[in-house]
Formats: sequence, structure tokens, C-alpha cells
Amino acid sequence: MENYVSTPTLSFVQAIKNCFSKYCCFTGRARRSEYWWFQVLNWILSCAFSMIFNWKVSKVDEIKSQVGEAIFDEEKMAAITAQAESVDSTFMMLMIVFGIVSLLILLPALGVAVRRLHDIGKSGWWLLLCLVPFVNFIFAIVMLIWTIKDGAKEPNQYGASPKYIPAEA
Repeated sequence: MENYVSTPTLSFVQAIKNCFSKYCCFTGRARRSEYWWFQVLNWILSCAFSMIFNWKVSKVDEIKSQVGEAIFDEEKMAAITAQAESVDSTFMMLMIVFGIVSLLILLPALGVAVRRLHDIGKSGWWLLLCLVPFVNFIFAIVMLIWTIKDGAKEPNQYGASPKYIPAEA
């Protein structure tokens, strides 16, 4: 039996670069640090878009509250209409940017998830359970456990370990 030496974990920047350099790669294996740093990036982007979205929704509510006060004043209504159009165009631009960013991140996220499953000896086809209603909740818990699990030290049918290298004798 060979002895294996662990290599240093990937930093946030290294993991993100690795995921985007393997943009549409569903072969091989991915370390825990690569998978989880990419998840952190997804969470950061989701939180940022959610905060901006909620801010825009609060602006719309603010405009709605002003309409009742200015219903008989044409100048105020014109100002409110201009403000509403500005918020609407900004909101549309935000949704377009959000859609583009989501599409750009989708394939690397799927790729790193498949490679992470390969690291523990599972097929990437397991991810299809995310699409099955009611089963997807249970599978999310299983997937969490699997992605926390350390990968196999030895090479498996998906390739050599990205974390462990054979020790020199």
C-alpha cells in the first residue's frame, strides 16, 4: 500500500480560477476546497443580487405611497412617473445582468459539483435527483454530506486524487 501526502488546500482565488478554467469540464475530480469556495462565490453573488432586488422593491413601495398623496397634482404625478420609469429601467437592467451572471456560473457550478462527486467515487448523474420533486430535499441533505466527505486518496475510475500525491520512498 502506498503512502500519500496531502497537498495544500486551494485559496479562494485559486479555486475560482480553477473552476472557470475548467468551465465545462465534467471529467476528473475536484477537491473540497475547490467546490466549497465556488459555493461561497455563488452565495456572495446571490446575496448581492438579493440586496439590490430588495432595495429596488422598497423604492417601488415608496413610489406607490407617494401616488396617493399626489393624485390630483399633475406636477407631482409627472415627477413620480419619471421616478417610476427610472426605477423600472434600472430594475430591468439588473434582471438582465443577473440572468447573464447566472448563465455564466451555471456550467462551472455543475462541473465542479460533478467533479466533487467523482472525488468520492460517485457518478455525476446523481445530480439529476435535484430535478425530482420531493426527492430533491432529501438529496440536498445527502449531497451536503457527500461534499463534506474527504475524497479517496487512491486513484479511482475518475482519475487521480487532486489532493493526495504518492509519497516518495
